[in-house]
Amino acid sequence: MTGSEELSDDTAAGGRPGAAVPLRRARRADLASPDIAGEAADERRRAARTPARTAAGLARACHPGPTAAVTTLVTALAAVAGWGPAGTALTALAVLTGQLSVGWCNDAVDAASDAAGGRTAKPIVAGLVSARTVRVAAFAALAACVPLSLACGVVAGATHLFAVAAAWVYNLWLKGTAASWAPYAAGFGAVPVFVTAGTPGHALQVSPPALLPAWWVVLAAALLGCAAHLANVLPDIETDVATGVRGWPQRLGAARVRVVLPLPLLAASALLVVGPPGPASPAGWLAFAGVAACAAAGLLLGRRVPVAPFAAAIGAAGIDVLLLAATPGVVTPG
Repeated sequence: MTGSEELSDDTAAGGRPGAAVPLRRARRADLASPDIAGEAADERRRAARTPARTAAGLARACHPGPTAAVTTLVTALAAVAGWGPAGTALTALAVLTGQLSVGWCNDAVDAASDAAGGRTAKPIVAGLVSARTVRVAAFAALAACVPLSLACGVVAGATHLFAVAAAWVYNLWLKGTAASWAPYAAGFGAVPVFVTAGTPGHALQVSPPALLPAWWVVLAAALLGCAAHLANVLPDIETDVATGVRGWPQRLGAARVRVVLPLPLLAASALLVVGPPGPASPAGWLAFAGVAACAAAGLLLGRRVPVAPFAAAIGAAGIDVLLLAATPGVVTPG
């Protein structure tokens, strides 16, 4: 075996005497230098990237599920609040660019930990797109979000930018802390304020007290934010813990999160049912029953279907939007 190995080395070296030894040394150097091998792999990934692959990577890196869900729900709420076609379209663009910036920021910040955790489903780890490209896309979306938000009105725009800033604070600083729930509560709690402040007749006003929705609507939205946080993180808790992420859900653990998750969903819906003046309507209790069914489905299916808790949270939020639509004056001053 040794003789055949030396023969192949000589042949590979062009048959020149003595060339086998330096060739073997070079091979051993390659094997002993993982940095060189890693750089070569990076070069191959960069060479394999095409505009289509980069676009696909960006589409996956924006967290398309949460981005689409939040954009759809907030746009629907603006529509039922009476923003009109133009205002509703503007809302959709503002919220979409904000969510794109948040999703891309998240993946860019987490690129190193995702690689360490072996998350090959992540587009950056898979080599579809570079972390730098995702980072640039995040700032570009944020830059577009600012004028689109302010076009909705001074108070409405500032409120939406506050919600987007809260999400960036989560990505950059609070994700691995016990206060990881706070940006979600702040961001979701800002939604009814944003919708109320941007309704026709209020967009040009700058007096916040006249634009605030009922306190129980804001609290209900904040509770939905906490539920969204738990549901969104639940499938990744074990990997997060392994890579050192210790946010609120990770500290609770997957088993406790599955038990706790229905509570903010039910509490938010209960506030929306009993909060309005007068007795609760039959439609309100029917909506509450629908939310309870969603929460139960997420709890029962969560172990077998990782996305079930998040889908349940989005379903509950959708029902709550319908409940708000059926309650006149809830997201408008009155």
